[in-house]
Amino acid sequence: MKVPAAMHPLDELFNWFPDCDFGVMAHGFLPHGRDYSILVENNLGKVRGRHALCFTHVVEMSYSTGVEDDTWRKSWGEDFIDFKRWESAGEPEGYVWGTDWSGAWPGMRAVTPSDKAALWTIRLGKPMFEVEIHTDRFRMNLIFHSLQVAHVNDDVSVVSVSVIPLE
Repeated sequence: MKVPAAMHPLDELFNWFPDCDFGVMAHGFLPHGRDYSILVENNLGKVRGRHALCFTHVVEMSYSTGVEDDTWRKSWGEDFIDFKRWESAGEPEGYVWGTDWSGAWPGMRAVTPSDKAALWTIRLGKPMFEVEIHTDRFRMNLIFHSLQVAHVNDDVSVVSVSVIPLE
């Protein structure tokens, strides 16, 4: 069965949302286990604030660390998962997991063409797409069907500390 090619859902998102320099505040599968939600915070461009990006019908996902091996070894202890505890420990060198967010760099990109998405399109008879998301903390790859976006609020207090817009 051949399914007609469809526009990649990220094409529309990138009309107003940056492909990098946003914060990933939380992410994970929704309780039903089919859709994957990413809460992002953006202080760039015209549409700022927090948005929920919901990738629907996720059939394949891979996740790996974006933190280098030597940094992992330095950041192994429990002091690194709580920001205040890390500060109290004298701010030791390493990756501070306890910031509770990660910066999107090099960011998010639509994988086109995608052999994986093409195979899933044939298997399911529905258009499927591939996205890569890279942050300072993780690398993720999803094969999904559609993207739903919801504005959550206007908060940019976290990313505004580290992402300075160029006017």
